Amino acid sequence: MSESLETLLLRLSEAGETATLWGRQAKPHLGSEFERLLARRILVEQAPATEWPVCASCECGLDARPVQAVGDRYIAPCPYDHRCDVTLDNDDLRSFRIDGEVLIKEIAAASGIPDEPELVLPGIWHLGRLGSKRAVFGVLSISAAMQPGLIVAMRAAARGQPVTLVAPPLPTSERQQFKQAGIHLVAVRDAIGHNGAAWALDPARLAPHIVGEPRLVIARSIKSVSLDGIDCALSDQTFKLLCLLAARARGDQPFATTRDIEQEIWGASLHRVSRPARDVVRELREALAAGASEPDAVRRLIENKRNRGWRLTLAADAIDLRN
Repeated sequence: MSESLETLLLRLSEAGETATLWGRQAKPHLGSEFERLLARRILVEQAPATEWPVCASCECGLDARPVQAVGDRYIAPCPYDHRCDVTLDNDDLRSFRIDGEVLIKEIAAASGIPDEPELVLPGIWHLGRLGSKRAVFGVLSISAAMQPGLIVAMRAAARGQPVTLVAPPLPTSERQQFKQAGIHLVAVRDAIGHNGAAWALDPARLAPHIVGEPRLVIARSIKSVSLDGIDCALSDQTFKLLCLLAARARGDQPFATTRDIEQEIWGASLHRVSRPARDVVRELREALAAGASEPDAVRRLIENKRNRGWRLTLAADAIDLRN
């Protein structure tokens, strides 16, 4: 059995309301767990199939071929070549509708989320908070994850909390939109597993940062900056300032004075200073906060101490400063 039952159902659920598990797919999984899903109505059995798909290379022009009873067996005959007839049994003709809403509720309950999931848009559920004080949303189908207004709806339901969206694999453009909006995107099949009794979310997968993974990544050679997985667009001056603060944060003297900042940005010729250092600091704060799920918290990453200057409050191991 190459694919677990939960992985199979999650993959099929990507089709949305038409998600169907066919008997031939279900055969390897028949047993107590399968019966539990039927009893919970996560799977709803439908009428036996009366048609079967045509051969992939057939030119008969039919949308499907009728299933015929032959003794205690069933045959889906090919109108062109009897060698392509398909022999079927009762299990092959069974089919089961996958009820995404019931499945989501099952996952939420097994994950220890006290409240019942709230539908915020068709196919999009607000699951609540799980451990990390993040608002967790779930979606099983690709079409639901790509509907207009999703980001706005999730932010409204989150009420200021940072957002994690558990979703099926999405095209690059959609993933980038969520990333730019500061929404942490987790693949459904990575976030959900069997806990011994039911399918549940893995809390370790829902927070955007892995312990020991740097939050701030700076590549000097290509002037690239990423904070919490979100790319930041910085001007030349703010980039120089951030490199200075990052280098100081990784050393023994974390603070940078006004004069340090001016020399870093404008060099030794201080007569070229065109604006106060504090204005560059303010611009850097806003550039880093743009698109962040918690912009105020990001702004506070740059701290000012009277008579000492500015410092980056990130721990040294949370900063990856590379050439």
